[in-house]
Amino acid sequence: MVKIYNLRIVPHDVIFEEIDQFKRKFETLFSKQSLVRSKPHITLAAFEMDTQQENTMLKAFNELSSIEKFKLEIEGFDIFENNANVLLLKIAANKEVKHIHTLVKILWIRDLHRKLTTIKIPATPHITISKTSGTKMLHDSLSYFSKIEYIRQLAVNKLTLVSRRQHETWDWEYHIPLGE
Repeated sequence: MVKIYNLRIVPHDVIFEEIDQFKRKFETLFSKQSLVRSKPHITLAAFEMDTQQENTMLKAFNELSSIEKFKLEIEGFDIFENNANVLLLKIAANKEVKHIHTLVKILWIRDLHRKLTTIKIPATPHITISKTSGTKMLHDSLSYFSKIEYIRQLAVNKLTLVSRRQHETWDWEYHIPLGE
C-alpha cells in the first residue's frame, strides 16, 4: 500500500497552541477553509512510498538524528499568492533547515535509491495558517493578522515523520530525536 509521508518540525506545546489559536481566529473571521484545521508544523519534505519500504526509509531517516538541536525564528505573518492563496507564518532563513534538506536529498538518492523528482522539498519553510478562497480573502486576512506582532523563537529538538493514505487524515507518526 502506498502512503503519503511528511517530514516536519512540530512546534512545542506553547507555540503550537498559540498558532492553533490563530487558525481558529481565522476560521471565526473568514470561514472554514482548506488547511485551517491542520496541525501547526513546518514541512521539510513530502513524498509517497510503499509501506513495505517503511523500515528501510526509517533506517535512512534516523541518520538525521546526527543533527544537533537548533532554534528557528518565527517572524510574523505573510502570504503566498500565485494560485496558492495561503496565509502563513514566516520562518527566518536558517542554515540548519538547509542542512536537513541537503541530508534528506542524499538519503533519498543514496539509501532509498529514489529520484529527486519523487520528493517535494519546500523552497520556503513556513507554517500555514490557512488557504483562502481567493485574493480578497487572502489580503483581508493578511491585513488583519499583520497587526498582530508574532515573533517567537522555536526550539527544535526532534523531527516528526507522519503518514496517511490519500484523502485521509494523518494516522501514524514517528519521532527522530536530534543530538545535543
